[in-house]
Amino acid sequence: MNTRYLTLELRRAVRNGRYLIFTVVVPAVMFVLFVNLYGGDGGTFPNGLPVTTSLMMNMALFGVMAGPLTIGARIAVERGLGWQRQLRLTPLTGSGYLMTKGALAMLVGLPGILLVCVIGAVEGVRMDALHWAGVLATLWLGAIPFVLLGIVIGLIASPDGMQAITGLASMLFGLLGGIWIPADVAPAWLATVMKILPTYWVKQLTQAPFVSGVEVKTALAVIVAWVAALSLIAVRRYRAQS
Repeated sequence: MNTRYLTLELRRAVRNGRYLIFTVVVPAVMFVLFVNLYGGDGGTFPNGLPVTTSLMMNMALFGVMAGPLTIGARIAVERGLGWQRQLRLTPLTGSGYLMTKGALAMLVGLPGILLVCVIGAVEGVRMDALHWAGVLATLWLGAIPFVLLGIVIGLIASPDGMQAITGLASMLFGLLGGIWIPADVAPAWLATVMKILPTYWVKQLTQAPFVSGVEVKTALAVIVAWVAALSLIAVRRYRAQS
């Protein structure tokens, strides 16, 4: 991974207003909105998790998913502009290029998580320092499959179709992954679909310290399977384009 290239890409991302809006501002605004609609009475879900805490985790996970997807999918735009062909004339290797894009996507997902969690603390979410650290780490590391998915989309999609595909992926992984509809109230068929997607299991791992019955081994197995499959697709697709 090339740190100078990563620094350049990070500056480009931060200067992009759409990145700031969709990956940092939107999850925070939606969290505040949902808390005022559903979390103000101090209620809890059937699993015992306070509504405000659950909403905080959901909206942070939404930011974790949206940011890396957007950054990874920018690869499609760079392909259309011929940027990848120019980079191949430099000492930057293909693996270095993909690793830099992955690191960038991980970094841009972090501010959204932190902002939502800060607002959560203001809104009354209470946990000790160790649990806060665990929630933040789980959410951040949970971005890895979405980072890889964004890279795969960027390597496959056309520049014109990239935004539509990224938006559809965010909607489907959020809706079918349990961000917008809790698994406790979902129909049986939807609950089954949820357990195939990494979104559901990242959410489960985030809640694991606070609720009982979380299948940690299953969660890790599903997430690792997604990471392995998406990594393989990304590497093969990049090599095919080289």
